[in-house]
Amino acid sequence: MNATIPQVNVTGAGEEITLAINGNILSTNVQEVRQRVLDILALNETSNPSWKKLHLDLTAAQMIDSTGLNFLVAVTRHVKKRGIDLKISVTSPNISKSFSFIRLNRQADIVLVEGAN
Repeated sequence: MNATIPQVNVTGAGEEITLAINGNILSTNVQEVRQRVLDILALNETSNPSWKKLHLDLTAAQMIDSTGLNFLVAVTRHVKKRGIDLKISVTSPNISKSFSFIRLNRQADIVLVEGAN
């Protein structure tokens, strides 16, 4: 089975960058998404000393499984260790609830965007 690998688009510069992950984050694609995101974070850490905020735009995601949640926890830990503020935008109330269950909302600003789909 071929997994659809979502694109990761980067916008912004300076203090805030946005990573838009354009699809679901599932066990079938998380390795590729993880590598792309970590590459982007590493590039910003070395080339952008004024970087202070990361916005993960997950509004295109309708599903994030347990492996995807684990990936997001790892990203959260990664940026928090570096003093970076994290905001995560979602459109799915179920994804937002999942973030609350794993207490990701205590480490990041979770924004439920209505009507973005």
